[in-house]
Amino acid sequence: MKTNILALFCICLMVACVPAKKYNSAQRQSDKYRAQAEECKVDVDLLKKRAKQYESDLAKYQAEKNSLEQDTTLQGMRIRTLMNQLAILENDLRKLAAQLGETPEYKALMQHLMQMQNNLVNSEDKRLDTEKAIAAQKKILDETNSALAESRDEVIRRENELADKQNQLADKQNELANKQSELDDANQRLGAAQRDIEEKAKRLAELEAALAAKDQAMAELRNTIANALVDFTSDDLTVTHKDGKVYVSLEEKLLFESGKYDVNAKGQDALRKIAAVLGNQNKANLNIVVEGHTDNVPFHGQVIEDNWDLSVKRATSVLRILIANGNIPSERIQATGRADTQPIDSSNTADARRKNRRTEIILAPDVEAIIKGVESK
Repeated sequence: MKTNILALFCICLMVACVPAKKYNSAQRQSDKYRAQAEECKVDVDLLKKRAKQYESDLAKYQAEKNSLEQDTTLQGMRIRTLMNQLAILENDLRKLAAQLGETPEYKALMQHLMQMQNNLVNSEDKRLDTEKAIAAQKKILDETNSALAESRDEVIRRENELADKQNQLADKQNELANKQSELDDANQRLGAAQRDIEEKAKRLAELEAALAAKDQAMAELRNTIANALVDFTSDDLTVTHKDGKVYVSLEEKLLFESGKYDVNAKGQDALRKIAAVLGNQNKANLNIVVEGHTDNVPFHGQVIEDNWDLSVKRATSVLRILIANGNIPSERIQATGRADTQPIDSSNTADARRKNRRTEIILAPDVEAIIKGVESK
């Protein structure tokens, strides 16, 4: 019984471990996806900050480019104005040269013309420098635009990856919730099984205690019967305690004449003493079986048909004396004939046949009643 309870407890632990392992696996997967999702969030935030920086740089570079383009436009307008003025002066100078020759006025105009040419050259140099600056700024602007586009693409990719991780995390969290529910159910079943095992163990301990007490009572009963039969020798009878039962084995010569089933005076004396002891017992939890045994020599008489008939009749005769002298309830005692089917000694000798011709009174505790008594508590 202990082995069955231990096996049940082990099975309960194994059943509970399966959901627990699944739950722990789902928990680890969920933690993994949660960590990956957090990493994606950090990456997306950094990429967004980088994109904002690129947008800021782009706006600054665009403003600088617009300013340079405006400067270039203004320089172009100045150059065109100076070229127009120079053309006018050159025209006037040719006219004056034709009219005045090498006069101070002509020299002054020539000097002014040279100054205008120098200014024009300087303006053209500035325009070229401005165009170079615009080209450089445009290159920076294009690179910034390219970096911004890449950054935006990376943000989109990482946001999609983040969405995937969040979906995986949600799936794992749902799986984790299901595993948690399974684990809770398993823990409830395990708790119920453990309580059942504890209750069964308690009942088992109570039953073992009750059986041990009953075994002790049977040992004491054996001693009481042996003391009551102290006037008889081992050649007449034996009283033994074995496997929780008491066996009173009565030799044929103590009870019966050969081939007879009426108990003689000496046998009746022994049976009355046994009945007196049994009459003082609590007979509610005591079962009594009277077994008649014969040797293997076939027997047939006027009244008795065979060894079976003889063994039954002898057992019945003993039963009646016990009931009459011990106030034993009829439902607690029964008689049965075994003929020669359960010999003590199987050898085919006169001594073996003598041993086999016997009547046994078997006293056994009512184990079923004891179990019911424990279970009813």
